Amino acid sequence: VSSAAVTGDAQWFRSETGGVALLNVVTMLFGSNQVLIKTLETEDATSGAMDSFMCMSLRFGIAALAMFFVAFAQRRRDDARDAADAVDAAPSGCILTCGAELAVWLFLAFMLQAVGLQYTTASSGALLGSLTIVLVPLLSLLDGRRISHLTWGSVALATMGTALFVGPNALQGAFSSFGDILELGSAALFAVQMWRCERLIRQVPESEVVGLTCLQLALVAGFSFMCVLAEGFSMPLVVETLSTLAPGEWMSVVTMGLVTTAFCLWAEACALQNVDASVAALIYACEPIWGAVFAYLWRGETLEGPCAMCGAGLLFLASMAGVMASTQEKADTMPEPRTA
Repeated sequence: VSSAAVTGDAQWFRSETGGVALLNVVTMLFGSNQVLIKTLETEDATSGAMDSFMCMSLRFGIAALAMFFVAFAQRRRDDARDAADAVDAAPSGCILTCGAELAVWLFLAFMLQAVGLQYTTASSGALLGSLTIVLVPLLSLLDGRRISHLTWGSVALATMGTALFVGPNALQGAFSSFGDILELGSAALFAVQMWRCERLIRQVPESEVVGLTCLQLALVAGFSFMCVLAEGFSMPLVVETLSTLAPGEWMSVVTMGLVTTAFCLWAEACALQNVDASVAALIYACEPIWGAVFAYLWRGETLEGPCAMCGAGLLFLASMAGVMASTQEKADTMPEPRTA
């Protein structure tokens, strides 16, 4: 992650169109993340299955370290500018509060997801995780927003598409175990994190987004490592575990840290400055499709039957309809030009 890439002045990325494009890139990268995690946290790994919290500690720790260097470079660049740029700075207390809150929501969501998958199937977890799409618009109602019929229709399409995509076995097994309850809680927490991120990030100047993201990543890494220690890992055992990782596994961890964690969380924060969280959730509905694409390319896995293909089509349609609904809502709220 380079400083130029993160702190560039391209106006296009500061618009709603640029935000939508960023979120689609993030969705694709999150899809690849599924394959990387599946490889590391199952027996497919060369050194054996990696502990979920160990994996979170590594990926978020690497991401935080990368964002720290970016933030440091950005701060040096800003210090070299005129003193007039200091007007754009936000109080440090605001950054700390926002970063800490978002880190708590994100960590709890990942924790419930990791633990829940130990007690339920991956397909049921994917289905229950898709309920984030439904919950984000509901949370937006708490802000007094009006959610259009087209947006609710997109949510319904995304829900049906996910159900078809994961298959009938997920429907039969959902809501039937302790793991399903945890996965439902994880979906709710991811929804809260996205909803709160939209509200908080719009209170933060663009120059502080990198620092906010760095703080969020560092706190999640710290929380995750505390869980590693709580599981009974000693420091010598942690070092021994890391020393047994194969070069390919380190490459996967570093890729997750730099690309699908550091870049993606920064890009999400930037996009939510201009894109509503409910629209972002609908764009993320396509994540399982990208996961299937990368699973086919890297692991040779294929979709199961025509239901999955129909589900993928509905997910794409829901994502496009959600973006169209947002564009239409903003067009309807714009004041009409005055006539002479």
